[in-house]
This record gives sequence, C-alpha cells and structure tokens, in this order.
Amino acid sequence: MELTVMVLLGVAGKVKSLDHARATGELLSAMNPSYVAALTVILIPGTPLWEEYERGDFELPDERGLLIEMKEMIAHTNLSGGIFASNHASNYLPVKVRLPEGKQEALDLIDAALRGEIGLKPEWMRAF
Repeated sequence: MELTVMVLLGVAGKVKSLDHARATGELLSAMNPSYVAALTVILIPGTPLWEEYERGDFELPDERGLLIEMKEMIAHTNLSGGIFASNHASNYLPVKVRLPEGKQEALDLIDAALRGEIGLKPEWMRAF
C-alpha cells in the first residue's frame, strides 16, 4: 500500500519554524511515504489561528522564512524513492522531486529563489 502525507509549512509560526521543519523531515523519513504534499498556512479571518495572529500570539514566517523552512524540511527528509511536492496553490515556490536523487536539485532551486533568481508566486495568486 502506498502512503501519501501532507505537511503544512508555517504552522509552527516564525519562532519554531526550523524546529518544525527538522522534526517533520525526521518523521517523514521514519514513515517513508510514497508522496509528500507540502502546503503553506494561509491565515483566514475568523479562525482560531487568525485570532492568535491578531492577539500577537502567532507570527507566520514571511515568504523567505517559508522557503527556508521548506529547505530545512527537505534537507532532513530521507525517503527511499518517494516524491516531495510543493505544487499546491498555497505555496510560493512549486517544487516536485523524487527523493533521494532529487534532493540537491530541490535545495538548489530553493537557494536560487532565496537569491531572487526565481520569482515567487504573487500573494494574489495563492489560494487554499
């Protein structure tokens, strides 16, 4: 049986972003799914997370922080042949690679985006 797993970038907030990325990568490695789908948190007015954000109890990483979180997650993910994809409408940068052989390709793509060599999806095009 094949296993598909969804992960949520940004859900741990700005402060715990990299801890979340590393722990998620380690968990994905232990699960060894066939497919990993990464989505990005979008704050929606009226939700409990929105209320935390409004009170100042939750700070969502910015675009750069979310890219760094995804990079850290991929760096700590060791699959034996699964796909890692961030091609959902909520993401700023679409990535789709087979791990382990495509890991460096994904990390290089994210680095290029962090350097401004690859454009990110504009905010108005993102959706949940």
